[in-house]
Amino acid sequence: MSTRTNKRRIYQLLHSHLHGKSIWRSAEEQAWLDVAPVGREFGSPDYERLQILDLYVASQMTGDDAMQALGLKSLEDLHQVLAANLIVPRQDSAAKR
Repeated sequence: MSTRTNKRRIYQLLHSHLHGKSIWRSAEEQAWLDVAPVGREFGSPDYERLQILDLYVASQMTGDDAMQALGLKSLEDLHQVLAANLIVPRQDSAAKR
């Protein structure tokens, strides 16, 4: 193999690695990239309510069940909470004040 063809082969390999689909990553870096995303409720003091809203939006919970769990009286109230991205205040926390 001549020097010129060897040089072209090396450049093609380097170009395919840098601009192709394969990216050089360690196993640890790839593991961090493969971690599933965490919902907005993670670490929130109002975890249960945010989880209920997320389940309702994902159609895994009916509107009636979500309203009952959140203590809302109408479906309009539930949609206002979703639209405003508000956390519904707990009744027990209001009584402590």
